[in-house]
Amino acid sequence: MAAQSAAGDLDRNDIQGMAMRPYRFPFAHYHLLNVSDQARARRWFSGVAGRCTSVAGLDASPSPQAFNVALSWQGLSAIGLPEASLLSFPQEFQQGMAARADRLGDVGDNAPTRWDAPFNERVHALVVVSAMTSADRDTASTALLSDLRDNGLTAVGAIDAKLLAGQDGRPVPIEHFGYRDGITQPAIEGSGEPVLPGAGIPEAGGWRALKAGEFVLGRPDETGAVPDLPSPTSLSGNGTFVVLRKLHQHVWAFRDFLRRSATNEADVALLAAKLMGRWQSGAPLALTADQDDAALAADPKRNNEFTYLDDLRGMNCPLGAHVRRLNPRSGLTGPNGTSVHRHRLLRQGLPYGSRLPADAAADDGAERGAIMLLVNADIARQFEFVQKVWINDGDFAGLGNDKDPMIGGNDGSGSFTIPRAGAPRRRLPNLPAFVSTRGGEYFFLPGIAALRSLADTAS
Repeated sequence: MAAQSAAGDLDRNDIQGMAMRPYRFPFAHYHLLNVSDQARARRWFSGVAGRCTSVAGLDASPSPQAFNVALSWQGLSAIGLPEASLLSFPQEFQQGMAARADRLGDVGDNAPTRWDAPFNERVHALVVVSAMTSADRDTASTALLSDLRDNGLTAVGAIDAKLLAGQDGRPVPIEHFGYRDGITQPAIEGSGEPVLPGAGIPEAGGWRALKAGEFVLGRPDETGAVPDLPSPTSLSGNGTFVVLRKLHQHVWAFRDFLRRSATNEADVALLAAKLMGRWQSGAPLALTADQDDAALAADPKRNNEFTYLDDLRGMNCPLGAHVRRLNPRSGLTGPNGTSVHRHRLLRQGLPYGSRLPADAAADDGAERGAIMLLVNADIARQFEFVQKVWINDGDFAGLGNDKDPMIGGNDGSGSFTIPRAGAPRRRLPNLPAFVSTRGGEYFFLPGIAALRSLADTAS
């Protein structure tokens, strides 16, 4: 193991912003690139390092936009990273997401053969342009695409993403199913952000941030150790891994399932909340099980302050609810409960596509969903564990073969169980898929100095 390093010496000027901070920009373009000329592409990546938004840069002055760059293993190979360095990266990163499809539950309708271009082929690089306005985003994207010319890179795809409009037309943090998104994010030691209740790890009546090494390579993780880095350490230090998932949401199927399963409109809202683990406003069932509470949802010091310790049977929030599966907190007993904090993910991303009208009588066939960027220092232990165990395997919580009701690989044969005090449990059978995978890849997000050094790196 490498020598330990304290959080206080984090170089926030060198760490790309999205490695430690949840972005709150309402607009983004996700540009997907391939390398066509090794030497020129290396020089381009080195040259744009100075444009990359760092953690410190997010605080330096209010910025209307952010710019971040990451490369897949195939991309690192395409720019000529030496073989010894390439082989020092984790096996799951080397293989890429498509090769790990069976482990991730990306089978059937989710299989890579069904993925959208360019994810049905190899993608070498991801450039994320985030902005406060669509005009700023579009201007920055146009400049980026112009800059690629004669620089050894080819744009193979771009995804237009943005917050959905609320009733007043302003962007709001909701997803296509209509629920407030982005409430639960891990607090990271040294990020510069406050530790809000529920964001970190419960400790001595309060909450502490997770160790930076859970998200940034070369830093102590929750065990106190610093895992070995890919070589050279000058390339991998202050970097992290970003998992990109393009998820198509079957909004009409979700609404139709609720209507067919519920007894009345109030029951529709209740069933949806039980599936999600939160009401539409974002108020958690763990704190308000019987009705929505918009005031609670709007209070960041209250809307996430719970552990599930007082609800181990799932009477308030079912054990299989979506948000509970993604972060079981202190609600798991035995060995499964001792390492919950080792599987946390920092979520970035935005919706894509237009909203399905509330009065739609059928699916309109439009493409809509979410682009998820999941930041973690260990893809296998964090993202792949969550995807394989918490999302697609119910055994970890005594749920048998039940999958996550919202994003699990459901095919119409599974069910969802709602415990009820003083009454038989309620079971919703024949769960269809509400979300389908339509693409994805694993990317390495280098530190800014490492990105700058790529001009001098070649096999």
